[in-house]
Amino acid sequence: MTTAQEFAVTAARKYLQSIVFVDDEIYVPVPAQEVAVDLGTPAAAMRVYAKPMEPKVVERVAQAPAADGGDDGAKDAGALYHPKHMVESFARQRMVCALYEPAKGFKTDPASEIFLLCERADVVILDWDFHGEPGTKVLDLITNLVSAAQTTVPHHVRLCAVYTSTPNLVHVASQIFDHLGKQNLAVDAEGDYNLNAGSSRIVVLGKPSTGRPTDQKAAAEVAEADLAERIISEFAKMHEGILPSMAMYGLASVRTNTKKILDKFRREMDGAFLAHRGLILPGDDAFEQIPELLAEEALAVMIDNRIGHVEATKLAEKAIDAMGIKTAWDTKNGTASAPGVYAIKLLKEGPEKVKKKVDLNPEVLKLLHDEMDKDHGSAMERLAALYASRTQYGEERTLEFGTVVRYRAPVEGSEDPVRYAICLMPLCDCVRLKNGEAYQFPFWELRTDNKSAQSKGLVVELPATEGFIELFSMGKPRDQLWLADFKAGAAGMVAAVNNGADFQFNGEGKQVQWIAQLKPAHAQRIAQDIGTSFARVGVIEAEWLRLKADRQS
Repeated sequence: MTTAQEFAVTAARKYLQSIVFVDDEIYVPVPAQEVAVDLGTPAAAMRVYAKPMEPKVVERVAQAPAADGGDDGAKDAGALYHPKHMVESFARQRMVCALYEPAKGFKTDPASEIFLLCERADVVILDWDFHGEPGTKVLDLITNLVSAAQTTVPHHVRLCAVYTSTPNLVHVASQIFDHLGKQNLAVDAEGDYNLNAGSSRIVVLGKPSTGRPTDQKAAAEVAEADLAERIISEFAKMHEGILPSMAMYGLASVRTNTKKILDKFRREMDGAFLAHRGLILPGDDAFEQIPELLAEEALAVMIDNRIGHVEATKLAEKAIDAMGIKTAWDTKNGTASAPGVYAIKLLKEGPEKVKKKVDLNPEVLKLLHDEMDKDHGSAMERLAALYASRTQYGEERTLEFGTVVRYRAPVEGSEDPVRYAICLMPLCDCVRLKNGEAYQFPFWELRTDNKSAQSKGLVVELPATEGFIELFSMGKPRDQLWLADFKAGAAGMVAAVNNGADFQFNGEGKQVQWIAQLKPAHAQRIAQDIGTSFARVGVIEAEWLRLKADRQS
C-alpha cells in the first residue's frame, strides 16, 4: 500500500460514522412470558415482575449449498456467524453499526422504511438472500439508492456492500451490474467484485464459507470480525489521491467537531442577533450573514486539524516517486538533461533549486503537465478553475460582483463573435434592489489571448461539456469597460433564467449567459488593477531625466 493509499484509509476511518446492516437473520424470536396478576390487589399497590431471560448469543448455522454449486442464494453448512461480531468490529473503529431485520415482503421504494434508513448512511451492508428470495429485494433497493444519489440527492457518497454466504460472488456482482444497466443507470465494473455507479460504490463480499471457489475466498471472503477494516479500505478507494483524501480528511474534521461549532452559536445570543439585524435593516439582513459565519468556523476547524509539514512532505514526495516522471528539459546552455532530473527536483524542492539550470517558461512547464496529466484530461485547468471560481451547488444564479458572463458581439477583424466579461458592480449595490426596476451594471471585457502582454489570468469551466477556457484581464478602460441595464427580481437581485443547462440574464437590449462566479479575492484583484488604471496620472517632465530614472540610459 502506498503512502497516499495509507492516508486515504486514515481519512476514511476518520470520516465514516454511520453503517447500516440489513439481514433477515439478525434477531432470535423470543416467546412472551406469562405473568400471573392478582386481580384482587389494589392497582396502586400492584407490581408485576417478570423473570428476566438468560442472555444467549445464538450462532446462525447456514444451510448447505446447492449440489451443482450454482448461485441459488443458499448458504453453506457449518459456517457460523453472528451480527454481534460485526457490530463489535465497527465499534473498535468508533463507528455506529445499526442492525435492521426487514419483514417478509418488505418494500424498497423511496418511501419505505428500509430506504429511508439506508439513504443517509455512509455505508449500507446487505445480505443477498432475503426470506428465500435471492437478489430480488437487494437489486431493487440498490437501484433506488443509486438512482437517488444521482437525482434526488445528487452526489451523496455511499458504499453499498453485499455481504453474503452465496457461493458464487462473481455472479452476484454480474447480476447487480446487469440490473443497473437495464435501469439506464451509469455503472462501471472495477474487477470482478466492485462496481462504481456515480457517487456510489458497490462491493460484493463473502461471509466465511466452505463451498466457495478458492480464488473467490482469497479475494472477497471476509470474517465478520474483520469486516470493518475491509469496509474502510473499500470506502477509501473511492477517494484515493492527495486532493480527494485531503478533502475527506477536512470534512471528517468538521464532522467530529460539530459540537464545538454548534456551541459557538448559542441560544442566549438570539437577542443580540435580532438587535443587530434590526440595526442593519433594510439595507441588509443578518440571516444572510450566518452561512459566512458558519463557513469561517468550519474553516478554522479544518486549519487547526490539518496534517503537519513533515507528513505533508512525505505524502507529496512518495506520490512524486510513484509517478515515475521522465520529463527532460534542455538546460540554459543548450544541453539535454537526464529524464526527470530537474522536473523531480522542482516538484520536491521548488524553483530556486532549478532555475539556474533551466528556464522555467510556460512551454517547459507544459511538458511536465502533459506527462503528469496524460491519463486525466484537463487536470491542470480543473485545478486552476478550482482556485479561482466558487462552486455553485444551488439551482439559482445571480448577477453580482465577480460574475463572469458570455455573450455574442461580432468585432471587426475577428472571426469569433463570442465575448467574455466580468461584472464590476460592488456587492452592496447588487442586493436589496427594487423588484422590476432596471439598474445599470458595469462590466469589464476579458480577453481569451493576452498576446504575451502583462495581464491577470484565470481559468473558468464552461457550461455542460465545453471544457475550460483561459481568460485575461488587461487593456484600457476606454476599450474594455461597458454598461448594460438589467431588471431586479422578487429576491432583490438580478436573477438568471434557467434555460436547461444555461442560465441567461435578459437585459434591456443585452442578453448575457452566466459562466462562473469568481472567488472574492480573485474578483477583487481584477477590480484593484482596474481601479489603479483609472488613477494613473500623466505628467510632463524632462525626457532625459525620465529615461535615466528608469535606467534606460
